[in-house]
Amino acid sequence: MNTLLEKRLVTGGQFIHAPARFFWKGKIQDMEDFVTINTYTTDKHKEAVMEDVRKTSAEEVPMMTFTLPDDVNIELRNYIDQTLA
Repeated sequence: MNTLLEKRLVTGGQFIHAPARFFWKGKIQDMEDFVTINTYTTDKHKEAVMEDVRKTSAEEVPMMTFTLPDDVNIELRNYIDQTLA
């Protein structure tokens, strides 16, 4: 996440460590310590975020999801826009 912050592509966020289970390559895979990072970005930075994560992730398929900006409250939207302007 540091490179994303330094490039001002995300606002920062939470790191959540928890066990996880995935269906991967035809088998159920267990991971003792899976890390989920929750952060915020803008539409204009989405491609750059995906590119950076692909370069730095140890995962063969980085698990990234994006919430549409219209799905957040206006105060949060303003904070994201101001922080990443």
